[in-house]
Amino acid sequence: MANKYIHAIYDDDDKLLDAVKNLKNNQVNIEEVFTPFPVHGLDHILDLKPTRIAIAAFIYGCIGITFGLLMINYIMIVDWPQNIGGKPSFSLLENLPAFVPVIFELTVFFAGHLMVITFYLRSRLWPFKKAENPIPETTDDKFLIQIPVYGNENEIKSVLKKTDLFEMSIIDMKKDKNSYDHNNGQIKEESKYSDITIGFVFHSRKYADGSSNLRIQFTKGRGQQYAKNSGLRIFRKHWISKKNEVSDKHVDYVKINKNLNELKINIENARNSFVNGTILIGFFAFFASYPAYGPQRIAMSNLPSTRSLVISIQGFCFLGSAAWR
Repeated sequence: MANKYIHAIYDDDDKLLDAVKNLKNNQVNIEEVFTPFPVHGLDHILDLKPTRIAIAAFIYGCIGITFGLLMINYIMIVDWPQNIGGKPSFSLLENLPAFVPVIFELTVFFAGHLMVITFYLRSRLWPFKKAENPIPETTDDKFLIQIPVYGNENEIKSVLKKTDLFEMSIIDMKKDKNSYDHNNGQIKEESKYSDITIGFVFHSRKYADGSSNLRIQFTKGRGQQYAKNSGLRIFRKHWISKKNEVSDKHVDYVKINKNLNELKINIENARNSFVNGTILIGFFAFFASYPAYGPQRIAMSNLPSTRSLVISIQGFCFLGSAAWR
């Protein structure tokens, strides 16, 4: 097991397939791929073995037929034979057509239920088990490739940068340190107090003009998330995810990119202040919120400050659980 991983995130299944093909062509080892739904053709590209659940289904169906025959024979022939409409059930073979519905239902019952149980056990899914997906978005609309690093980090990054990448983060399982990927604006906080990621996401709802609120998302561990408005409304089609800025086709792109750079600086300063403990702020300020403004009305004062971001980080780390806002 590797001590270091690269997480490559994509926002489309076609982009994911192209990236997996490029990685395979460059002899890059892929440990796992997390998707919100089955991606057609992905198993063939990853050279996964065909599932044997069909064989298990046939075996479970045979068990169901056997159980049905034995049960109906004991109930209707051995234990309590009945004379129904002048047709006594004294022989299983002679009365088999009447027993077919019961035997069929038991066959389906055994095959269906035992297949589900087998799937859960094989996938190591049981009640109260914690999720193993690195980020919760892989159950929504994101696709993640987990790549182990064995001294070939630069080679893997060079291959990934040639793909239509949404985000990329470096996960060091061995060292307790902070790493910041300036290519995608993703901050990784890996300390004994917290394991959080700070990045930009878009709100799922759009305004009438097609713009969406850009949010600062805090992700802790696996499953705990909190997002607060950045004060910016942006048209997603003009968003450059690799640089975390908008293209020159966006309305007021100069002003927006200036605000985004200021916001990145605030995030970096907040991270450093939180780690160093230079800013101590109460927990209840965690619930502070900031208004969102349209693309034409953006002011630097509307952006979350370093202090407000530290509030969010500190509150998020000590809240224990977080929810979308």
